[in-house]
Amino acid sequence: MIAGTYTWFSFTQRAINDRHVDLGFEEVGRLHDYFDEVSGNKDVFVENFGDAPILVRIKLLEYMEIDGVSMVQADPAAETDVQPLKADPTTWTPWIPAAAGNTVGDRVGPGAVFNSRARWTMGWQPRLATDGSGQLLDAPYYMPTFNHSRTDHKTAAAGDGRDWNWSGEEADTSASPNGTNAGADATGETHPGDGTDGYWNAGDTATSLLGTPPDTQSGTHTACQTVVQDQPVMLLSQWNALPVASRVGNFWVVDPQTGWAYWANLLFPGEATSFLLDQATFITSGLRGNVYYGIKVVPNMVANTDNTVNSFWSDDENHSDLAKTLIDEVRHGLPILGMMQPGDTFNLRNITYRYLENKGDGNHLVIANTPRFFVPTNTIEGVDSYNGSTVDLAAKNWYNNLPSVVKRQVQPVQTLFTGTGPEVAMPMATSPGGPTTTPAGLPWNGAAGFILDLNNPMFSQALREDFAEVDPNGEKKAFVLSVAEINKFSGPGQAFPTLASRQNAHHVRTRFNATHPWHLNGDSGVLGAWTALNNSVIFGGSPAFIIHDQDGAWTSGL
Repeated sequence: MIAGTYTWFSFTQRAINDRHVDLGFEEVGRLHDYFDEVSGNKDVFVENFGDAPILVRIKLLEYMEIDGVSMVQADPAAETDVQPLKADPTTWTPWIPAAAGNTVGDRVGPGAVFNSRARWTMGWQPRLATDGSGQLLDAPYYMPTFNHSRTDHKTAAAGDGRDWNWSGEEADTSASPNGTNAGADATGETHPGDGTDGYWNAGDTATSLLGTPPDTQSGTHTACQTVVQDQPVMLLSQWNALPVASRVGNFWVVDPQTGWAYWANLLFPGEATSFLLDQATFITSGLRGNVYYGIKVVPNMVANTDNTVNSFWSDDENHSDLAKTLIDEVRHGLPILGMMQPGDTFNLRNITYRYLENKGDGNHLVIANTPRFFVPTNTIEGVDSYNGSTVDLAAKNWYNNLPSVVKRQVQPVQTLFTGTGPEVAMPMATSPGGPTTTPAGLPWNGAAGFILDLNNPMFSQALREDFAEVDPNGEKKAFVLSVAEINKFSGPGQAFPTLASRQNAHHVRTRFNATHPWHLNGDSGVLGAWTALNNSVIFGGSPAFIIHDQDGAWTSGL
């Protein structure tokens, strides 16, 4: 079934889920289209309600006529080979914008005739919540879909938006005033909300408009935020000029050859894209006659497999080669760890990581680039090593709250780390100086405070050999680095080439003695142990884990 939305104001809006080929893939994406006829607020975005990552693209098409005459006429010289017809939305004009700074501007090509009448606001900008809380939102709230049928292509149309089928007649599965899901009484509204800007806020709840299962989920849903928009809506040429590290992220990229806007990231389960369209205002001043203006929204969502992704290019559209490059980078952009060098940073689900080491067999050691928690080394009575300590539990808790799509790629390591307790106690006192000083009495290779000489007999073998390794019988978890690991990853060509590069690590899992930990100074990156910084002092912790990247292809089968 191909569904759509319809709104009559000064213009209409349709949203349909087109399918060009039989992909053998039950869809897990839902188009949301919220519209308010008074303000012109129009929010267009996609939610993944399934259990696997998907790739998403959206095309926006327009049609306008005055007294039955289309504003766009067939003219091969003007790149309009087909006469747009109101009754056939497949003939409508694709939205093709020009570049404007780092984002998009007015339409170009045949659609330029709409610029003076249809004013669109693309993307989403931070704004205050509408609940009076004064909270500055970095992403808008929405109500997750109640329709989890993988074979139902209805849109989530709210407010003055209406879900309509291909012919423009109201879909039989829309909500209706008498509480049923079918028949002549159907209103076409398929999703709660009034379509105004900021209708949903933190803690808001709603129930379905679509009746009873199996058409819809029963019970109450709570408003969620979309992902934070990393960059404004842009053209492929602007995307191609971005640094490589910034080319995969949460933003929309438009192919000017076809009008398809591609989500520049995999859309993970439980996530919703940022808004592609945020406002659509129609200017009526000076118009005379019977005026019609319509927007058709065509989403296309596929699984992250070769067969389904190839369907993006299986039609007769003139897809840009850069569009194919973008999709390839998205598919392999989470990330291709095997191509990284020590010290490279990358973003994964809104957390920046630093690449530490290739552990072999597709496994890679990475660390959060900034502290993710702040706790003492240990305040738990009877614990004399890293295992079971306050910082160990904090790292595990942080890991437990990671998105499932990340956690299922994390590899198990040894359940208990050796070389973190009394067996590695140093035969010397902690440094009496302040934590900004370089500890005296420790052996160094080169500059004091940077790389220890672990071959010195004052260091135990257990300390020298404390490295996290993949252990199939171990535990999936995050952990802080040991002295041996920090030493290994420091120096030219390593993940921490300078003292400054490791200022954010702080917690170390190795104990200096019973009352004091080893510690990376947050101001200088110096490694040591200071009398003033005992086990009860709160430090920041940058957790690490070993992750398997499947050669960069995070597929729906994972």
